[in-house]
Amino acid sequence: MRKAKRLLALSVAMVAALSLASCGGKSDSSSIAGKDLDSEQVEAINSAVDDVDWGNTELENTEVKWLAHYDINPADGKVEDPGIRLFKDKYNGKITWVQTDWNNRYTKLASLVSSNDSPDMFPASDMDAFPIGAIQGMFQPIDDYIDVNSEYWKDIKPTMDTFSLGDSHYVAVIENSPNLICLYNKTTMEDNGFDDPAELYAKGEWTWDKMQEMAIEFTNADEDKYAFDGFWWWDAIEQSTGLPMIGMENGKVVNNLQTPEIEEAENLIYDLTKAGVGFPRHLNDWNTRGSNDEGTEGLGQGLTLFIPVGPYEIEDTLANTACCGDVEAGEVMFVPMPSKDGSEPYMSARVEGYCLCSGAKNPEGFAAFMLCKRVANTNGEVKAIGLATLTDEYGWTQEMVDMREECYRLANEKPVFEFYKAVSDEMTDAFGTIVTATSTTNGDAQTWAEVVSANINGVNYYVDEINKKIDNVTK
Repeated sequence: MRKAKRLLALSVAMVAALSLASCGGKSDSSSIAGKDLDSEQVEAINSAVDDVDWGNTELENTEVKWLAHYDINPADGKVEDPGIRLFKDKYNGKITWVQTDWNNRYTKLASLVSSNDSPDMFPASDMDAFPIGAIQGMFQPIDDYIDVNSEYWKDIKPTMDTFSLGDSHYVAVIENSPNLICLYNKTTMEDNGFDDPAELYAKGEWTWDKMQEMAIEFTNADEDKYAFDGFWWWDAIEQSTGLPMIGMENGKVVNNLQTPEIEEAENLIYDLTKAGVGFPRHLNDWNTRGSNDEGTEGLGQGLTLFIPVGPYEIEDTLANTACCGDVEAGEVMFVPMPSKDGSEPYMSARVEGYCLCSGAKNPEGFAAFMLCKRVANTNGEVKAIGLATLTDEYGWTQEMVDMREECYRLANEKPVFEFYKAVSDEMTDAFGTIVTATSTTNGDAQTWAEVVSANINGVNYYVDEINKKIDNVTK
């Protein structure tokens, strides 16, 4: 997933608007083929899962249709996912990509559902599908097809419960994953005389104050050097508090805008903005530096210090990560966002998860594929084969692999799931302004007190309205 994009509203007969926003992804089919796992890897995967109860492997329908703005089949030089390989080998399964683009994905979903031509599954990983997709009838509960209390799902059930209305679960969660990590270039750190953030993190010294100190010292507008770039650095700081702005608790939407934790984070963002540390996107048609979606060219050029972004940005081929620096040479590194005091941080998180579309023609195939994905994720031997791609194909150093493991640990033990993109069209529109109000670089940055004063009544209204709809669904 590569880019934050603005969403168009979803409209469909007798279905209210469904408009949701998140970081985006590649939306065009690639002309570069993917790479299948080799025969030794396939043999090792199948050997490792001999004791799995696969149930009835004779699916009546072996094709599962996947609607998204990206293909999960191997493409663009990337390596085949072990879960897809297991689906092929155990069920003779096939994932067919129903192609769309980011802006039109919900419009297409609504059209297909209303015309009785539903795909089978849709990504939950953009954190914009639940609860609104369930409330508006775009997705159906998975419980008739997946036993969330069974051996393969019970460990992830606490997260799945977060994505439930009443007793009905709407997301098959494969795992929690980091949403925003802090990406940097080690050479740039060395050239500017800064301590390596990974070393600071290991010593418990990676704090808000340290990040702010480095950002202000690094920034030099005359030299085109700005500490932060990308579309989410403000979100990353806010979520390091351990609280989302809009959360889900006990099946209801909650508003955290007036908490002291978020106020303190937003005051830090405002101070950083006033110090000029953010790349001035208002002078670049509100884009990041260069043509790359995340603005990561600045990392490779030594002109940017930090890019809070998803791990996907560097879980890619060397050709696609060169803008960040030389991965094989150990230039590229990342850490969790700092905590206020250096204590173990919270992790801005998302789920690798899948929604079962309303009217899906092959829910049994969906469930079989979910089992394959879950087994591939929880079986140590299979998971190791998948992770080997990072070092063998993408040039990762062991330091990067170890830090990835740490970030995933935090995503599972101390996750922060943000739901403001998944509640309603009105909430999405409101937060499009709220989340950037303290960080806008055009001189119009507002204090958090001003932001809350102007928006709190509207946000509370939207929360009340969505909770009423949730009550109607769960009656």
